[in-house]
Amino acid sequence: MVGAGMAGLAAAARLATRDNSVLVCEASDSVGGALGSWRHDDLVFDIGAYTLTLPAAYRDLFIKTGSRKKSAAATLEDRLDLQPLDPVRRYLFPDGTRLDLPNASRGRLVAAFDEALGSGAGAAWLHVVDQGSRVWDAIRPALVEAPGAGGRELAHLLRTAAGRRALTPFRSLRQVASRWFDDPRLFLLLDDYARQAGADPRSAPTALAARIYIEQAFGAWRIVGGMHKLAEELGQRVLDRGAEIRYGARVERIERSTSGAVSGVALESGERIAADVVVAGVDQAVLARLLARRGRESEDAYSAAVTTFCLVIEHNAAPPMPHESVLLAEDGPAVRVHVAAEQPTAWTVHVPARGNQQPDPSEVLELLASRGLAVRGKARVVHAITASDREAATGVPGGAAYGPVVDDLRSALLRSPVKQPVSGLFHVGASARPGSGLSFAALSGWQAAELIQPRR
Repeated sequence: MVGAGMAGLAAAARLATRDNSVLVCEASDSVGGALGSWRHDDLVFDIGAYTLTLPAAYRDLFIKTGSRKKSAAATLEDRLDLQPLDPVRRYLFPDGTRLDLPNASRGRLVAAFDEALGSGAGAAWLHVVDQGSRVWDAIRPALVEAPGAGGRELAHLLRTAAGRRALTPFRSLRQVASRWFDDPRLFLLLDDYARQAGADPRSAPTALAARIYIEQAFGAWRIVGGMHKLAEELGQRVLDRGAEIRYGARVERIERSTSGAVSGVALESGERIAADVVVAGVDQAVLARLLARRGRESEDAYSAAVTTFCLVIEHNAAPPMPHESVLLAEDGPAVRVHVAAEQPTAWTVHVPARGNQQPDPSEVLELLASRGLAVRGKARVVHAITASDREAATGVPGGAAYGPVVDDLRSALLRSPVKQPVSGLFHVGASARPGSGLSFAALSGWQAAELIQPRR
């Protein structure tokens, strides 16, 4: 196993539970990959994802890899305190409008949109949610829950009337939504979802509406104490099932036999480790380098980079904050602010890059103040995690926040195949199928385990 990111850990836990000998090689000193954290005194900042949707993916993972002893704390909720978010997040529009997005309630969603954006806005947004439902109903059995599915299955789906109606292969998400939207603020909201999936809003495929539906239908959750606890618990589950995690073990290349099949990996230290199967939980560009392969995997464009600022706000100076606030902009990506309920003085601020310019802390504090979040002069610690830091930690080109860019239907649904053309090699993670996102990482690991050793 190359990499102890969430997808790699998910595959490792399942394979180890099936009595396989599993070794996870991790270059850093911790698990979680992009789901990282930064610590300051007794505060812990989540610097990756901080909201969980489709928690069933992890519930299934923990159940299927749990101990058979009745007294064992085997389920996800046995190990972690999951709480539904309400609101899911707060949107702050450039004109001063505020929208608090309700959690998993169509009626409350309509009421919130209508109150914030005017009568009819809620019904218009529900059209997008329902489009996402059609997408999910189409791709879930054909692609997401079908290990090894790819171009053939997508082509078959597009030959059906339901598939074409759901995926609208010749129309973008914006074009589809324009039938229902007459308020430009709704497009700002739609564009934010597209960017979060690594897409340019101008060409984002309709398939991305599934993410809006999943969040609305299955709810959004937080983990008390921070999302990093999910990575830590999953890492412990891997160990409990008898697998080994070796830290500081950076893989330099994936080795192949004379027949071309995988034979193991070589570490940067010079050590060689033999293996019948290699599961690479790395970005597709990193995988290409490990195979000494040049091609589309190493040449693809990547989504925008993000600089993360960890702010420690003075006690009694931090205003009440929801779990996530999104500062939407007219001309580009949004700034996101995360504040965990149990750590009101710890703010994580994600600022999108603009060209090659590195955001300045003073500019970030000024931006927050301009949107009513006046903490300038009250932040006693400001720690920056740059795009270069992310690239060094994960190998993702440019430190891209959302992996390879999504610019059409194929790039949205047919990322790097889990089962690679090289015999014995499997690819999991954000740039592999079924796509990016915390819950999709668990599904990616499940697909790899099923392809290696099916269990029905």
